[in-house]
Amino acid sequence: MDTIKFPISFDSTGFNKLEEGTYDYYRQLLTIALLTEPGDNPLTPDFGVADPAFNGLDGGLFIYNAARFVPEVNVRDVSSSVNEKTGKYSVKFTFDIREVADDAN
Repeated sequence: MDTIKFPISFDSTGFNKLEEGTYDYYRQLLTIALLTEPGDNPLTPDFGVADPAFNGLDGGLFIYNAARFVPEVNVRDVSSSVNEKTGKYSVKFTFDIREVADDAN
């Protein structure tokens, strides 16, 4: 199953999409978690992390949410920084896609 790639863009077949289960697919899911504040999504009010602009990034909450809402990945590291010249806040994270057990045996 494919999902729409953000930011939205188009190709000759319509929306650009990401294939479910790929690295880029999970990177997009985790990025959405970083851009969503708790309470913004009424269906999952615990999803997301507080805006880090004033209090810094709660990396533990991000890792917790990743484990809870995207169990297919293992977040290895999360860090944040502020560009002194532009004031732009950036977050970097690394993760692995967990191996899926083969239950066919």
